[in-house]
Amino acid sequence: MFTIRKLILKEWLTFFLGSVFILVMVLSLGHILTGLLKATNELKSILLDLVLELPTFLIRIFPVSCLVASLFSINKLKSRNELTAIFASGFSRRQFVLCIGTIGAFVGLTLFFINGYLVPYTKHKQSTLSDTHPAIANKAKTSSVSINALKSGKIWFKGQDYFFSYSSFDGNSNTIFDLNLYYYDKNFKFSEQVTANSAKFIEGNSWLLKKGLHVTNLENKTFPEPSYFHDKMFQLKETISDFKKINADISTLNIWRLYDYILVLRTNGINDSEYFVTFLDKFSSAFTCLILAILASVALFNPNRRNSSFGSNIAFVLTFTFIYWFIYSYFMTLGQTSKIPAIAATFGVPSVFVVYLVFYFIYHRKLR
Repeated sequence: MFTIRKLILKEWLTFFLGSVFILVMVLSLGHILTGLLKATNELKSILLDLVLELPTFLIRIFPVSCLVASLFSINKLKSRNELTAIFASGFSRRQFVLCIGTIGAFVGLTLFFINGYLVPYTKHKQSTLSDTHPAIANKAKTSSVSINALKSGKIWFKGQDYFFSYSSFDGNSNTIFDLNLYYYDKNFKFSEQVTANSAKFIEGNSWLLKKGLHVTNLENKTFPEPSYFHDKMFQLKETISDFKKINADISTLNIWRLYDYILVLRTNGINDSEYFVTFLDKFSSAFTCLILAILASVALFNPNRRNSSFGSNIAFVLTFTFIYWFIYSYFMTLGQTSKIPAIAATFGVPSVFVVYLVFYFIYHRKLR
């Protein structure tokens, strides 16, 4: 039995790695050509950006490669009559599916760590290198200010003469929540502090602060002068576009810090659909690897048929890939815009395959 499992895994991994290599080459070629079409881009910057984009490519490549690996490895075993010999030796279809499912789960777990930790890290690198590499700067949607969303949920950055922190920014109402401003003078002494529950954008650089405290005279040896307010007009040097760019930097958070930020949004009553869909997608993409690896195993119930040619398999994979990613991307967009629940947006398509597999395996009692 160990020899049979070794044979199955060897064939599966061969096609999986081959599929990953081919798809990476195709996407890399398109990436390089797109970069070369822009006259301001240098080849060195394009190649560096390509390296940073590779983990993002793998998010789309791994699930499809799992389908390709199962489909072509089973077809190869059928064409050499090895699949019939495997079942004749007492190795059941259930064991075959579990073998494929195990390696599919391992690939999914690998993708989870890539999506949850490596991709945010590479996005952070893109933001730090955007000033020195034109190819990266043209793509990066991050702000020029330095930010860090801490476990407490606070986002910090340094302005011209102050430090600024806030918990969240609602792009729909242009409102900042739980903000703190710490001003310093030319001698870098702490001079004044402004705190407020929220700040709503009015026009230009004007913001309306709600329910806060303004403390001045902090740089002197005398007592500070606190002033409570309910509504207060205030001037900030940052614009709405700056805060929207800072929000884009949330993509550089790893999976658990992203979840911490989502909890902050919920506490402030802000719609978190966009970020929650991103969070769940890290799980659903890994789950999809397992499901697509098992999906092709339906061919096990016809081990003696050879009507599945190489050409027809290629046509099926290309058609399935296009349709699957189109539907999946459409569902993701619906989820991010709150038109459907985040769970349905991320797990809806894989769940359809799960239902199909359950009914298919129940119908074919030989799997028992």
